[in-house]
Parts: sequence; C-alpha cells; structure tokens
Amino acid sequence: MVSTKKWALASAVAAAIALPATALATTAGYFQLGYSTISDGMAGASAALPQDSMVQATNPAGIAFVGNHLDLGVAGFWPYRNYTSGAPTGYYPYPGSFGSNSRFFLIPHLGYSQRLSHDNYVGVAIYGNGGMSTNYNSGTSVGPYYAGQTGVNLQQLFVQATYSRKFLRHDAVGLSLLFAHQSFSADGLGNFGYDSTSPNNLSGNGVSTSNGVGFKIGGQFRIVPGIDVGVAYSPRMTMSKFSQYSGLFAGGGRFDIPANGVIGLAFKPMAGQVVAFDFQRIYYNDVPAIANAGPTNDDGCSPLGCATSPMDADALGAPGGAGFGWQNISVYKIGYQFAVTRAVTGRVGFAYNTQPIPSSQVLLNVLAPGVIQRNVTAGVTIRTARRQDVSIAAMYGLPQSVYGNAPAGFGGAPIKISLHEYQLEANWGWKF
Repeated sequence: MVSTKKWALASAVAAAIALPATALATTAGYFQLGYSTISDGMAGASAALPQDSMVQATNPAGIAFVGNHLDLGVAGFWPYRNYTSGAPTGYYPYPGSFGSNSRFFLIPHLGYSQRLSHDNYVGVAIYGNGGMSTNYNSGTSVGPYYAGQTGVNLQQLFVQATYSRKFLRHDAVGLSLLFAHQSFSADGLGNFGYDSTSPNNLSGNGVSTSNGVGFKIGGQFRIVPGIDVGVAYSPRMTMSKFSQYSGLFAGGGRFDIPANGVIGLAFKPMAGQVVAFDFQRIYYNDVPAIANAGPTNDDGCSPLGCATSPMDADALGAPGGAGFGWQNISVYKIGYQFAVTRAVTGRVGFAYNTQPIPSSQVLLNVLAPGVIQRNVTAGVTIRTARRQDVSIAAMYGLPQSVYGNAPAGFGGAPIKISLHEYQLEANWGWKF
C-alpha cells in the first residue's frame, strides 16, 4: 500500500506540472459552476456531498469523507458571445451584430486526497477557477470601439492545499491555503485612452500576470441520519497588480478575486438516490475593477476621445476608476443522483443565478458578457475496475441576453449582449 500511495502522489505531481495555466468559464458570472466532473453532472451541487478529491475546491472539509483518491479530468468548453449595437457609425459600439471569434477552450483539473491517520486528511487540487475571453473584429477590423481587433483574455489558475480533520464519524472541518495565478491581455481599447490615468498601459500590451494567496474554510455536519449540511467561505484574495494594464483596471491595475461562500444540503430520499442543493453567494462588489460603473464620457468629448479632456475621478486606472459594473450574485444549484446499476450512477442538475450585469453597464461588457443565468447538466459515472471509475458530464448554458443603452456621452445607442454555452467533461478517478 505504501508504494501504491507513493505512485499515486507522484502521478498527481506529474499531472500538476503538465496542467496548462488556463481556464475560461462564464457560468456563475465568471466563476466555474462546479470543479469536478461528478459535481458538474449535478450542476455543481457538492458542498454537502463529497464524492471525489476535487470536493476540496468547493468545501475543504469534504476530503475527510473521500479518503485516498486521485482524480484527473478535462473539460471542453464552447461559449458563444455576441453583441448587437444600434449606434450610428462613429459611436460605440460599432453598429451591427457580431460574435466573438474564440469559441473553444480546454479546462483541466487535478485532485488528490490522502488519509494521514484515523481522523486527519490532506489534499491538493489544481484547477481553473474562472475567466473570460472574447475576440471581436466587427467584420471590418475596426472593432467595437474603433481601435482594431478587440477583446480580453482573463485566466485564473488555483493551486490548493487542504487539511481536514474528522471529529465525529459524520462531522469534519477543513482549511485550504490557496495560491492564485492570473493572466490577462486586452486589445482594441486604445480610444478610451483620453480617460485613462495611463494610456500606455491600457490596451495592446501583451500578457500581464498577477499572483496572490488566500484561504478557504469549510465544515460538513450530519443533522440527522441521511441529511448532511456543508458550509464553506473564502474571503477576497488580494492579488498583485496587472502592471501592463494599470491604465485599465481601477487602482492602477488591481484585479482581486471576489469573496464567495456556499451552504449546501444533501439528503437521501431512498437507497441509491441523493438530492443535493447548494446556495452560493459571490461578492463581485468587493472588487472595484469588477464592480465600479463603466466609463460614461460625461466631459463633453467626442465618443472617439479628445486629447484635452480633463481627467475624471472615475478615469480608467484611478483609485475609484471605472470598471465593469458587476453586482453581487446568488447562485442556486440542485442536483439529483441515482443508481442505475451497481456499476453505473446517473446524475442531472439545474442551476440558476441572478444577473451580474445591469442594463446600464452593457457598453464595456461587450468585452465580458457573463450574462448566463440558467444551466442544465447531466452526467454518469461508470466503475471500470474495483477501485477505478470514469465520469462524464455535459452542461448547457441556456441563451441569455441583457438589453441596455450606451451612456449618453457615448451616444446612448441600444445595445444587446448575449451568451450561450456548452461544456463536455471527462474524469478518471482512482480510490487507492
């Protein structure tokens, strides 16, 4: 057994090194709906239902009920982003209906958990927390803001180390230390330079990176036989600044990771069946670059800018500078798991979240149309050997649009931003 554990740990480390630092997701705003193939089959509902080592990404306490487990998986993600503008030529955004060109991304994950002693467990997980990517050329290479090919690419990679202690047979608490790595690039925003604290650090500066550390705490408790409750919380993670985009993000390039919390319930109505429900809250308002209202151009300049414009207090990059105008959201996830045979387990799920983007903030969110509110999911796990299984999950983010208008300073034109998406995911799990 010792050699087996060493082999499993070596495999986890090797796979972790091989994971690319990429993650593109637009489910709950820009967070992932779930972090494992099994939980994704249930729309991410897993705070009180630990079934694999990736549960630590949702609730660190969960690995105390998983034991020795290794999970390797990858998802294919297809988001379809579009905008429609009724602006006259010369006003933002460029008139017509256009879609983002980038439409396929890979999102890998790795989880490992191990029992140290009777009540002590450790784990590690590496996964994409979230992100956003768009790439428009508006059909004429002028871009939505008349500055060429336009888009952003935000990627977040998390490395998580977890300790969990079981203090009763069905109760545990856990703590995770988090390391986050972000990368970001932006193009086609040069015409906002007249209202930026640093126009040379606004757009077209290649890839900039940011790092930070944080933590997540969690607990899982049995209320009565057959009913478990899970809770977890992670405060805002302070990240180093995107120095190459100090003229874009409020606070001189700071883009922190919002605080988020979850409470979950899992119960078994009968043998071979489980119903799980999670309520998640994501505090986008914690982060000025995300939450502050977008640019208004209320200083009398042309929508294409003016070199003599006075610098506003809400200028891009300023301490209280313009952002994307996102608001806090609540996410409701429900999943149903059922035994098909002794070797096959099926899952279905549904998730709904409140809208992060108000209609008044559509202009800049052409770049980040994370408007999805409803996701339906399904999944299956097949035991392929005595201690091994393969899981598959599919997700469909139902089409969603937000209608609004550009600020009066940009012409006030009607704008619609839209998104729908697909995801297909697979995981190999080994309980050793």
